[in-house]
Amino acid sequence: MKNLKIPNKKVLTIIGVILLVVGIGLFVKSRSKDTVVAEAPKLKKTKITEPLNIIDVSERPYVVISPNTDGKNITVAVNTIKKDASAVDYELEYQAGSLLQGVFGSIDLTKLPASTKQLLGSCSAGGACTYHEDVKGGHLTTRFNGKENYALKSEWKYIENKTGEDSLSSTDAKFQINSKELKAAKLAVVFNTPGYPEKLDGTINSDPYSLQTIPVVSGKATLTMRSKEEGKLVILGWNGTKWTEFAGEVDGKSITAEVDLMELYVVVSK
Repeated sequence: MKNLKIPNKKVLTIIGVILLVVGIGLFVKSRSKDTVVAEAPKLKKTKITEPLNIIDVSERPYVVISPNTDGKNITVAVNTIKKDASAVDYELEYQAGSLLQGVFGSIDLTKLPASTKQLLGSCSAGGACTYHEDVKGGHLTTRFNGKENYALKSEWKYIENKTGEDSLSSTDAKFQINSKELKAAKLAVVFNTPGYPEKLDGTINSDPYSLQTIPVVSGKATLTMRSKEEGKLVILGWNGTKWTEFAGEVDGKSITAEVDLMELYVVVSK
């Protein structure tokens, strides 16, 4: 049997160098792919610089913030607009524990109602998500883009009703509602929505307040709202299709009335 020829040291050295170069090339290629994923371009934030809340409430859009059944998302919806706009840019900020969080984006308004779902948390480029805890709510700032741009800012409050409370209130405490039916609401949003859906009878005398719950609850409630001025006050409630008037006891700038649980309320002067 013939003896095998063993390569000399020079050949072995050349082979080793080739293997080292190939290995380095593969490592660099792999790292390059990782870098592309980690540094994927992010959506450019549109800065809202227009003066806030300048237009009259009668000209403002009806915007609603609703909790989602998963408890991890909310929906921002533009239901109606009174001044033409093709799109709306928004900044949604909220308190989560001791930290202030925020998301931003844009909604196309060519077909109404128009909405977007926003995660109360964050996701990495690889798809792993973390969810913010102890969310309290914050502010929604919007800029409606049309022939005449205008910007609005209002407060929203997020409620995790873990203990089955029967009373809910707005951040500014000018809206307070009580009902045994609210005990069944696991999640709720009380929002100082910037506008209202349709023409109403009377002179508006408060912010409009929307109430959205998961699950949706119905029944009677006691509602106290604070108006901007004293006068002959009534509460109007919107059920999604029409207004209902509720008379109540007036005390200065406050009115308390027995109402039906609805999606929107406002105080008007008659």
